[in-house]
Amino acid sequence: MRNLSLLGTSAFLAGLVVVSTMGTQLTGCGGDDDSVSNIDPTDGGVLGDDGSSTVLTAAPGPTRGSAIALSADDTTLVVCNRDSGSVSVFSVVYNGANSPTVTKKAEVAVGAEPWQVAISSDSKTAYVITRKDQLLVEVTGLATATPAKGRTVATGSEPTGIALTPTGATAWVANWVDGTVFGVDTATMAKTSTIDLNVVMAKSGLLGVTSDLARPAIAHPRSIAITNNGDTVDTDETMIVTEYFAQRKDALAADFSNADTAKQGLVYAVKLSDKSVKTISLAPIAAISTVDTAAACYPNQLQSVTISGTHAYVSSVCASPNGPLNPVANTHGAVSVVDITAGAEVTAGSKSIHQQFDAFYATNTFADDATRRYPAVPADIAFVAGKTVGYLAANGADSVFRLVYSETGTLSSVATDKARPFIDVLNGRNNPLTGATQGKNPVGIATTNRAEGHEQFAFVANDVSRNVSVLDFQTQDVAGNVTGAAAPVVVSSSATPTAGTSEATVLSGKRFFNTGVARWSKNGQAWQACQSCHVDGLTDNVTWKFGRGPRQSTSLEGSFSKTDSTNQRIFNWTAVFDEVADFEGNTRTISGGKGAITDKDDVAIAPGATTNDFGLQGSSLAMSDPANPQGLDIPGSRTDWLEITEYVKRIRAPRRPTNLDATLVNAGKTIFTTQRCNGCHGGDDKWTVSKRFYAPTTAQTNALAAAAYTFPGGGVFDPKFDPAVNHTLRTGAINAGPPLADGTSIQCVLRKVGTFNVSDGYMGIAELKNDGTAAQGGAGDSNGYNPPSLLGMSVGAPYYHAGQVATLEAAFGDGFKDHHGVIDPNFLVGDSAGDKPLHIAQLVQFLLSIDADEPVQALPASGALSQRACPATFP
Repeated sequence: MRNLSLLGTSAFLAGLVVVSTMGTQLTGCGGDDDSVSNIDPTDGGVLGDDGSSTVLTAAPGPTRGSAIALSADDTTLVVCNRDSGSVSVFSVVYNGANSPTVTKKAEVAVGAEPWQVAISSDSKTAYVITRKDQLLVEVTGLATATPAKGRTVATGSEPTGIALTPTGATAWVANWVDGTVFGVDTATMAKTSTIDLNVVMAKSGLLGVTSDLARPAIAHPRSIAITNNGDTVDTDETMIVTEYFAQRKDALAADFSNADTAKQGLVYAVKLSDKSVKTISLAPIAAISTVDTAAACYPNQLQSVTISGTHAYVSSVCASPNGPLNPVANTHGAVSVVDITAGAEVTAGSKSIHQQFDAFYATNTFADDATRRYPAVPADIAFVAGKTVGYLAANGADSVFRLVYSETGTLSSVATDKARPFIDVLNGRNNPLTGATQGKNPVGIATTNRAEGHEQFAFVANDVSRNVSVLDFQTQDVAGNVTGAAAPVVVSSSATPTAGTSEATVLSGKRFFNTGVARWSKNGQAWQACQSCHVDGLTDNVTWKFGRGPRQSTSLEGSFSKTDSTNQRIFNWTAVFDEVADFEGNTRTISGGKGAITDKDDVAIAPGATTNDFGLQGSSLAMSDPANPQGLDIPGSRTDWLEITEYVKRIRAPRRPTNLDATLVNAGKTIFTTQRCNGCHGGDDKWTVSKRFYAPTTAQTNALAAAAYTFPGGGVFDPKFDPAVNHTLRTGAINAGPPLADGTSIQCVLRKVGTFNVSDGYMGIAELKNDGTAAQGGAGDSNGYNPPSLLGMSVGAPYYHAGQVATLEAAFGDGFKDHHGVIDPNFLVGDSAGDKPLHIAQLVQFLLSIDADEPVQALPASGALSQRACPATFP
């Protein structure tokens, strides 16, 4: 398989085919039309309009989408401004070995959350997917002074990946929530074919179910790349699509011992000739730690895929859920390698890039300080034209990491030398970067296509700083960041919010949530960040080993009501936190960072030092607030947690699948209501009864610990679902004083609903604390769990507190009848053989439909039908 990025310009020109200009198009299989363009095959220039001839062109190499794209002729750059609803178009002029001149020509409004962009092979048109608005948008006139928004076509739900076929005739779009990939004819902007990966996943056996469960939102395709053999026939290519979440490989052992290897990554290889699909597994990666040789991780949250030569390179957030490793290595930036020709992983090439750089730093005797950097959340990877040298852009590290591969896909080396271990787009290397020249949270990287003089440079899109950093591979720094140069080449892509506005606060909170540098990870080295487990504020679907037992990462979109920001959920499965700032302890212990609850000298304030702790005693947020609202003796000095809280308030729920069955959805909604599921999962737009009903202060917490609550009567809420073993002692919170004691919970919000130590028989379960004793949730006076939000069910598998159920369908199995039969113990029990699966399918389709547009279901009426035990307000 030839790769034009390796063969150079002569192969590119040889791939051009002259055709008649009688309006004829070459038609491939599946209705995908190969378009015609007018590039001069002799020198790449534009032909005149004399009608003499046109040529069909192929792109200069394999194709993919990214948050940033460079045209085939390297002269036009298009960047997605995800928070601004626009793309920016830049012209690029090269000046030999000197830094290129990058000039912004236009910022084109395309719709909410432009996520990825790809540019046609003739360099004239860009195709952008808008994740929230769910559109494929054409941007025309890239080579002119006035690029503009063109035609649009509706996509599926949450489109996150795009790639053009080599000729640009078809745009392929990955619909993350629908579980589909479909092709769009770029000449007509009409959908031509759909590949339902839900069917592929259901038939794979990876879910423990049969093909009759091939419904929407089983698969989660994220990113796309397409091969290019150099000819002008698109249908002889292979499309590689990433499955975002890892899939079960082995049942979780009862002692959690195999947690690091129980899952595997997955990609789909699609033959464009017949749209047939093959799944390729990405094995867990062993030896990820230089300290703990038994540690491993599995590829999860697959961020990107890039093809170079005959190999696909897949970046991921590799999960090691069996506890922190010395102490902050339970998520790694990793790259897995796939041999496309063989249709199999190159396991010798798949590595933890964290581990590779850790070894590099140890070999070169780096100090254990911020001079080290690790690739937290590797968002994108691109290769130097004509070489097997890749550059990995890490969102959580504000850095780009050099990786050198062999022709067979094995990793040969990392970095360049001790003096240039990585490219720092935040701080620079030769000279410090400041202000507008700093790049924050890179989400995409584009290398040049031509090997004759341009290969020295690359371009990085920075999400939070809303700018583009130009990289110079010769200096391994931001271009122009050398003594005597005019200035670092960093250009604004979109305006940042005005200081002091609410939008500026939210953006700052997003920055703190996403970053692993400075105070947020061990020694500022970017081992990991909040987003490592919650990319886009959602969930990684990993069951982690915590002090209270196994805990599935909770998606954050249901944390706050979007209509009343004071309406907040109690946090964590056992209701142990009541503020976002309580996660300060996670920052310090799990990520190894300094955190942001510090005094005027930036010294960390210890939990309990101000009678508040990082839990239910008092207010962590008040501890952090420089305004010192509670008059503490040791006031905080930073507003970081206040800003992170504002960002969390804005995290939106994924939109419902577009391919649901409306009849099933409506029937399921009726079941949901008549079975009074809204008693635990209703009340407001958080879709959970969990609600903080007090203002966190020390006095309030002490009073709450002694305050009794009463479950409603009438026999509706059976006492067996009461979290208190001693039914005469029902208090709002128990053991509430610092330090945080096992069993401390907002007890009145817990529901004992039969999910402790129960599995679907396929996923497995390990109800153990870190010390090997029984996990919290099944005994004592803190039985049960804090009802989760039902937002995001379409991307939240596996389910329940320990991830012990692979699918929503399995959640309605007989082993969980104490949960789904909480109101009516005969629900689903008396159904006929045909009715039971139908009722389950109806309820599942409704659950998948719950998003921000679904009307809120009120709690059942007060009295006998109410299932809220916590008071509306307290005291």
